[in-house]
Amino acid sequence: MKIKKLKFREKHLNFLLLSFAIAFGIAVTAIAYHSYPREYVKNQTFEIYSSLFFVYERVRYPSNVEVVESKEEGMLLGFVTDPWNLNFGIIPTGGNFGTRHLKIFNSEDYKVRVNLRAYGDIKPLVTFSKNNFILVPNETAEIDIFLNTTNSTKPGNYTGEIDIIIKKPRFNILEIFL
Repeated sequence: MKIKKLKFREKHLNFLLLSFAIAFGIAVTAIAYHSYPREYVKNQTFEIYSSLFFVYERVRYPSNVEVVESKEEGMLLGFVTDPWNLNFGIIPTGGNFGTRHLKIFNSEDYKVRVNLRAYGDIKPLVTFSKNNFILVPNETAEIDIFLNTTNSTKPGNYTGEIDIIIKKPRFNILEIFL
């Protein structure tokens, strides 16, 4: 009879451990949830928020582009060189014409995770050369942000923002969960 009781308890213990692991995973995911911006920034903005296990630094950049009908002769391109925004200026339809460059440096004594996100009307036009990666201490990453138009891209103004989110562990042991 003792063997049956032990197996019964062992099954319940396994079920409890599995339930705890699932609940813990859901809690960590819910705590670390990143919300979409309600309004897009007009200038570069820096925010810090945290969860139970991680600290997040988010740099928000305004971003926009004016897409114009592609013409072979006399094409006017607009360039924006302000370091505080990721605007692409005036870009014609039908090609990959816009690129902005970023350098990100990890000055911490531990690894961090870097994510880039685009929001707004501009989101479908934006791609990143590198995204969702780990930076080790004293490492620099160079990232290109591309604005891609096709022949089917409608002319008009596209706005939104591009965010750089740095995820830092609160405790060194949590680096493995980045």
